Amino acid sequence: MAANASVRTKKTIKRKNIEAVKAKKTASVYTAIKNTIKTVQVAIGSYAFLNILFWLAYTAKLADKSGLYAIFKPAWDFVNIFYTYKPLEGKDDIDFTGVVCSICIMVLVVILNSVHEWVSEMEETAKIEDAKRLERAKKRALAKEKGIIKDRKAVSTKALGFVFLMDIDIKQVSGFIQANIISQEEVVKIKTQFFKALLNNLNLNQISQKGYYRKKLFLNYKSINYFDDFIYYARETLNALSEEFSRPNIRIDFLVSLNLVSPNDDLKEKLDILDTVNKLGLKNEFICTQKLKDIYETNQKQTFRMVSKGVYNLSRNLNVSNNQEVYSLREV
Repeated sequence: MAANASVRTKKTIKRKNIEAVKAKKTASVYTAIKNTIKTVQVAIGSYAFLNILFWLAYTAKLADKSGLYAIFKPAWDFVNIFYTYKPLEGKDDIDFTGVVCSICIMVLVVILNSVHEWVSEMEETAKIEDAKRLERAKKRALAKEKGIIKDRKAVSTKALGFVFLMDIDIKQVSGFIQANIISQEEVVKIKTQFFKALLNNLNLNQISQKGYYRKKLFLNYKSINYFDDFIYYARETLNALSEEFSRPNIRIDFLVSLNLVSPNDDLKEKLDILDTVNKLGLKNEFICTQKLKDIYETNQKQTFRMVSKGVYNLSRNLNVSNNQEVYSLREV
């Protein structure tokens, strides 16, 4: 009983640590500005209302320019800069200074209302960014807890890279199968030409190693910082090459998987996992492992989001369980 209680306490502490993660907040600044503007609006709106009441009393000769007038005199003096009451001889005209004053104040209220709405929009945008920053901070904390990042000083994300494994699936289109059967030699030739064309179109200065693993092309990138650029150009290139190499009688699909690589990782072990991911048959998508997702989502800026494709056993040995969730990249 005591052991079970101890386990529960440990889990609770970990959960609290994740929930207690803090991140930079900017929405509070816009909230303060918005509240200040609203307060000023209410204050000057009330001032305009009281001003018009005083003007009515003044026009009805129930009040004169003494006493309460001192409250409204600064505003009336300002209005007198561009509007001056000049009574006509022999006529008892009405001094509209108070009305003009209230109109000017209400115009200011309308302007402030527009500013208030703009600040509110900025506040909502800031809240979204704050939420994203907090989520990334939580994921970084979770990644550290899982042991993906043991210590910032010990393992920097700059030292983490990623490995890309790609294969293409060449299928003969129904209707051409009997007439023009593609030989295995032609399949190998197409695949070789496809890989060569891909390499010619990618920037290979960022890779530390390239080669073939189980007849699939792999590229080992030095840093996770190259991830967004690589994905963008690789996807564009693969889509273009798939169309270029397709023929009326054949269809070409690509199978891509990506995994996180630490400096001391066994590359073969990483490639084994990616080879298993490719065999899932998730065509024309960039499929990432959980560890890569955890690290990528700690970045301040993300070009892509990752959508779950399910949990699979990624062990080469079917008798050994290595259940992992895999994710497909989508544009944000």
